[in-house]
Amino acid sequence: MEKKIPVIIDTDPGVDDALAIMIAAASEKIDLLGLTPVDGNVQAVHTHQNALNLVSFLGIDADVAEGSYDQLVYRFGRYASSTHGETGMGGVELPVSNRKFHKLRAWDYIYEKAKEHKGELVLIAIGPLTNVARTIIMHPDIRTMLKQIVMMGGSTEAGNVTPYAEFNFLVDPPAAKVVFESGIPLAMAGLNVTLKTGISFDFIADLARESGSKIGGMLNELVHGYSDVKINKEGDRSSVVHDAIAVAYVIDPTKCETEEKRIEIQTDRFLEGTWGQSKVVDGEPNCTVINDIDMDYYRELYRNTVDHFSELN
Repeated sequence: MEKKIPVIIDTDPGVDDALAIMIAAASEKIDLLGLTPVDGNVQAVHTHQNALNLVSFLGIDADVAEGSYDQLVYRFGRYASSTHGETGMGGVELPVSNRKFHKLRAWDYIYEKAKEHKGELVLIAIGPLTNVARTIIMHPDIRTMLKQIVMMGGSTEAGNVTPYAEFNFLVDPPAAKVVFESGIPLAMAGLNVTLKTGISFDFIADLARESGSKIGGMLNELVHGYSDVKINKEGDRSSVVHDAIAVAYVIDPTKCETEEKRIEIQTDRFLEGTWGQSKVVDGEPNCTVINDIDMDYYRELYRNTVDHFSELN
């Protein structure tokens, strides 16, 4: 049997985070070790509780290590509750978990797991990069310990909050800068791929109806309670599940179109409008940029997720 990929998901749940976590937990290729919540889509008190609620409700055998409640340098203080709902889960209300956080904070937890897995650990970062940057700053030798950081964030084209900046990077640009200058192998699923690869509302509705399961209904509720709606590259009205693309890449990178680029993060607050921009520049590449994904493969991940959690019915 193929050896599983040890993974930690750094996350700010978030509807699309919840879906990404479910897809990862359902994959036979991923060994989901833990979640490290961070302030982002909604306030950190909600992202942390959502992480605990998800692993408890879904029966996921993964740690939850308490992460950052603020940003690295500048307090951002703006949230995407209009997109994700006040507490981050759209219209879905999960039972409140009484589960406790892991004894280690996020940055120490990531470091210890990186040491334990000896160069094999993949960190999937689908929220602002505050926890990740703190890990690098506090444990600089982790630069040689991680196999890769695969993130949802940034854009090689336009932003979605400002003309230049995507939300995750805009929340904490100094943290993103630390990550991109770390020398750790990076892959980026930015808006240039996520905005065109939304999952069709009709597909999710059909999947829920065919499965007749609680988890199928939950997926349908999540995507319909989430206001990031676009027409995807196949012409379908879709829910833009940004974060799932990063997980899909880790599960099978051969299903994605990529290119190597050098990305620099703009952190000069006096350059109007460019704060948080992930700018493609000339020079030695420091990031694998994900540009597209096989949609048949992507849809199959959702089917697999519903099948995996069907016992919740």
